[in-house]
Amino acid sequence: MDNQDSVIYEELSMLNILLEDDNESKSSGESQCSQKRKASDDLNDTSCKQRKKDKSVKSNHKRRKKKYKTSTCDPNERKMILRPNYFVGIQVSNPEIHQVVKMVQEVILSKEPALRTTLSSIPTLHITLAATHLRDIEHVNRAAEMVEKCVSDYKEFFSKSTSLHFSGLHTFGDKVLFAGIQQGDVLEEVALMAKDLEVSFQELTGFATKKGFKPHLTILKLSKDLRLRKKGISKISSNLYSDISNTVFGTQTVKGIQLLSMNKPKDENGYYFCSHQVTFDVSCSESNDHTECCKKPLSVKPELKNVSDLKQTLKEDKNIIKRRFHSLSMAGLSSVFGSANEPPVQRDSLLKTLLIIGAVTGAIIAIVRGMSSNK
Repeated sequence: MDNQDSVIYEELSMLNILLEDDNESKSSGESQCSQKRKASDDLNDTSCKQRKKDKSVKSNHKRRKKKYKTSTCDPNERKMILRPNYFVGIQVSNPEIHQVVKMVQEVILSKEPALRTTLSSIPTLHITLAATHLRDIEHVNRAAEMVEKCVSDYKEFFSKSTSLHFSGLHTFGDKVLFAGIQQGDVLEEVALMAKDLEVSFQELTGFATKKGFKPHLTILKLSKDLRLRKKGISKISSNLYSDISNTVFGTQTVKGIQLLSMNKPKDENGYYFCSHQVTFDVSCSESNDHTECCKKPLSVKPELKNVSDLKQTLKEDKNIIKRRFHSLSMAGLSSVFGSANEPPVQRDSLLKTLLIIGAVTGAIIAIVRGMSSNK
């Protein structure tokens, strides 16, 4: 019996040992699983951070690629493309065109006053043929020689008193509003000259210039005031110009080609600083009187309705009362108050009239001020 008990005891001891080993293996297995899960989570976090970092690096690389372009002179050399500071253009100086452009701008401002900062200055109206960056005076002088050489091939054609005709309103992606130029032989020659100028600028600077000549006369450009986006104005609505979209602006004689600076101070007439000019021997009958277009500020007359009409009426009444007061001379007033020979009834009636006029004036002023503060 004792032997059986001892055997049973030993078997139970062995069973306990096996159970303990099994529990330890289970706990170690769970620990290993948790460690594996933790390692996997850490790996996922690391890979996620790495992907974000790679994405950021790619984004920055794209931005840098926009700023840099391979030079045509040396394919292995990378140079930064700088913002253009000079351009070749044809001046639009006809006062008739200026007046029509000004009228279009006034119509647009009467509907959307916030666009005032986007308008093209009337004295600076021009057609851009090519633009580039000239880093120093040496490059400016070389560019002037290049313009002279390119334009010389077209002098014979443009010396026949050639003209460009402007009509119609169009946009570039609802971001730029411009007057169109009618197709014809003159515009075709201008386009060919623009292409030659672009190629010459590229050879001079080693950078590609603006691709493609798009003939237009800019009237307003949203990029001139980036704050408009915060005001909810991200495009030029067709409602602003749809009723005047077929406007005929007039004709401009091509008198010459100019190399113009974007950054130097404007001349006395408000036009770009001209570094070099190639003139054509043409007769031009356009007027030199820019009093109505360039020397007068824009006159915006918005439509007045409801409260605005009432305020205007009250203002006119106020001015009438002021004129009546000023029409009374000091002698007349002294005769009213100082003459003892005047009949009392007549004198009292004049005093009552003056008091009524004063009371009405005060009431009108109070009403106008109240409306202004409420609005």
